[in-house]
Amino acid sequence: MIRGSLVPNITLFDESGALDLRSTAWHINWMFGHGVDGLFLTGSYGAGPLMSVEERIAVYRLAKSLADESGDHRTLIAHVGCIDTASTLRLAHAAEEVGVDAIGAVPPFYYKYSEDLVVDYYAQLVKATSLPVFAYNNPETSRFSFTVGTVRRLLDAGLAGMKDSPLNVGFVSRVFYETKLAGADFQMILGTSNGWLPFYYMGIRAMIGGMGNWAPEIMTALVAATESGDQQRAELLYVVMMDLSAKMHFTDSTIASQMALYARGFNGGFARRPMALPPRSDPRYTEIKQWLEGSFERVGIPLETA
Repeated sequence: MIRGSLVPNITLFDESGALDLRSTAWHINWMFGHGVDGLFLTGSYGAGPLMSVEERIAVYRLAKSLADESGDHRTLIAHVGCIDTASTLRLAHAAEEVGVDAIGAVPPFYYKYSEDLVVDYYAQLVKATSLPVFAYNNPETSRFSFTVGTVRRLLDAGLAGMKDSPLNVGFVSRVFYETKLAGADFQMILGTSNGWLPFYYMGIRAMIGGMGNWAPEIMTALVAATESGDQQRAELLYVVMMDLSAKMHFTDSTIASQMALYARGFNGGFARRPMALPPRSDPRYTEIKQWLEGSFERVGIPLETA
């Protein structure tokens, strides 16, 4: 079972828009140094839809190398979802060769697809790899919403689990309990840190939260307190995390993550156009630093800055 706090890690680019593996490696190592349990590679935060197949494979290889060097097991889930099936399968084959732990895929996006076509897409993906395959439920970007009926069909096709971002309580809890009662080997993973504490008490054991990109100390402490049964500490960390997360939703989450790294004095890299960071003169950077200082002080964690 996948456990703990995974990060949908951002991919860093240089000023020209080229993939910056050196800066991306620094960021991954920095997160590993603060105890994150794993990575969700080239997903929404990781700019996967803006990257070529070759670039995404390069990130898989980099993450696997750094995870091996870290000395601790870090769960690596390679997001392979593309607009077309052929590229998705190519990425799945490459991810398996690299040696990641699992693969995830958003449904084929941009065009509108029927449930039959989406189920067939995942069935082909399951057949193409021996790795566990996780569906990525993100209807805001894919234009497809999973239902309990869809999940039942995907279970029959061999799906290992689902990363769920909308966190509809009725949907998540029903899938969780229905698969549990059926004895199915199926894992629900939260696609956000929001809801971590109540869903953990329900029985969910892993989240993929963007805050790990820029405040991994808080995420690691939250998971540690939750798993150790320190409820008072876990509740404080959860409330602070939720408050900080809400404040940071003033722009795209990838851009906000890069801005927060700069606010801490670290290299946040550049975005790939058409995405772009605000100029460093933007007062938001100072505001973010103040938010971070207040949050870290409240939970008693030193705020490391460059």
